[in-house]
Amino acid sequence: GRPRRCSLCAATVAPRFEAVSDDFELIAVLKGPDLILTLDRFRTNEPVVDAKIDATVNNQPGVVTAVGDGTFKLSSPLLITPGRVEVLLTVQAGPLTDLLAGAIEIPGAAAIVERPKTWWQKLPLSQETFVAGLIGVVAGVLGMLLVRPRATLLLPVHTNTEVATPAIKRHAASILSVVIVGSAAMVLSSPPVHAAEPPAKTITITADLPQRLADGTLFVPKITQRLLSIRTVLAGEATAGSTIELNGQIIADPNGFGRVQATVDGRVDAPTGGLVVVGQIVERGQILAVLTPVVATADRSSFESTAGEIDTRIALAEAKLARITRIAGVIAQKDIDDTRTELETLKTRRTAVRSAIREPVTLTAPISGTVSLSAAVPGQLANARETLFEIVDLKRLWVEAIAFDARLVTDITSVRAIESSGDVLPLTYVGRGVSARQQGVPLHFAITAPPASSVIGKPVKVILTTKETRQGLILPQTAVVKGQNGLSIVWTHTQAERFKPNVVKVKPIDGQRLLVEGGLAPNERVVTEGATLLNQVR
Repeated sequence: GRPRRCSLCAATVAPRFEAVSDDFELIAVLKGPDLILTLDRFRTNEPVVDAKIDATVNNQPGVVTAVGDGTFKLSSPLLITPGRVEVLLTVQAGPLTDLLAGAIEIPGAAAIVERPKTWWQKLPLSQETFVAGLIGVVAGVLGMLLVRPRATLLLPVHTNTEVATPAIKRHAASILSVVIVGSAAMVLSSPPVHAAEPPAKTITITADLPQRLADGTLFVPKITQRLLSIRTVLAGEATAGSTIELNGQIIADPNGFGRVQATVDGRVDAPTGGLVVVGQIVERGQILAVLTPVVATADRSSFESTAGEIDTRIALAEAKLARITRIAGVIAQKDIDDTRTELETLKTRRTAVRSAIREPVTLTAPISGTVSLSAAVPGQLANARETLFEIVDLKRLWVEAIAFDARLVTDITSVRAIESSGDVLPLTYVGRGVSARQQGVPLHFAITAPPASSVIGKPVKVILTTKETRQGLILPQTAVVKGQNGLSIVWTHTQAERFKPNVVKVKPIDGQRLLVEGGLAPNERVVTEGATLLNQVR
């Protein structure tokens, strides 16, 4: 294995080391007298639950017990003795066997007690500089005593100013010489002063908790990664078809949509079983409501007068038909048939007139499907042509999208629609409109197998894959999240407990995968599950 040490950890973080290989990634954290080992798959960050680990600590065997979920506990008497210990682990998981090694520093149990400083330690000089300066002062005094006679150090008692002035000057010069000699000794004994260098920028992890560091990376302990179910993949280069993204919405298939309107002005009455409600499945020809005509008083009088006139004409036609029937041999058969036809027509007119006043009208379902609109309630007065019900066949749905280049339909190899929930709807191209709408051309696609949760009018993203190809890294859509600045980023797993954000340029492929065209290098471990939760760490 390749051991790594957490050089950025502060004293508040438990001592630890990590070791990685092509198959495994392990991190060991000192917890009390034991080492807690977490073992994961290197490529996927999945816990290795079926592993068997043998360990030696400073070439002495240790005891490893499984705690569960890829976590193990290493016990050894050497882990309670302060100092550096070397740990060698033999990992076996299924057909894989690997050797992982690392070293950890066991801290001492006793804390360092800071003693109070003496008065010379509080000076802005070092102890060596202070002693050298003191020796220089003493040497200056002794040299002055040896060179000059004792009398020169005493001020003569004179009242005459002219006589005392030379003695005072000689005494001041002596004191000044002592100060100069001592200062020179302090300066010469002081260490050389160099230009101050700016302190190195360090990144400190202040606690054994998830946190965002100063450089934007994340420190996430393994125990937290297990809770968040962080999973990764190795990003590999691939070729994918170029895609075009359009805005669209779900609409009903014209042959799978029906509208029920009032044929006359009337009052809505419920049929046997009650009025249908939204979401109810109905069959073609099923009675949805009963409409009782409502006629104004003036119109009713007109209808009654017309009905009375028709009744009179019917009575005359019946009498005529009875009379000419008795003399059938004298009257031509043509006249008898004309009279009978006229009588039937009058009766039909009378029925129609009376129906307009009294007979209820039944409203039936034009197609089989699900009721998507029900605007009728018992006793409601509906106007003619008012929409009371709408029925949709949810097995026959379309998607309409607006394209600003109608020529792109000739290069389409596949089409998919993506709902806001992430569900992918396979589409089949139906045709395009010939009239411009919103400065574009409407394209129609049939949903191959509409799910039961589809809703008419719901916005979707239509992904058209063309014959043109692009080169890049293919990742699941869940790997890309939005950063604080609104840019697309992916999180890469750089160390066992470190994650780095990478700003990337992406293009959709099929609603479930994305093509990364820039910002990410191949063979990096990219977080595909839990990236949204990592993005929320502060």
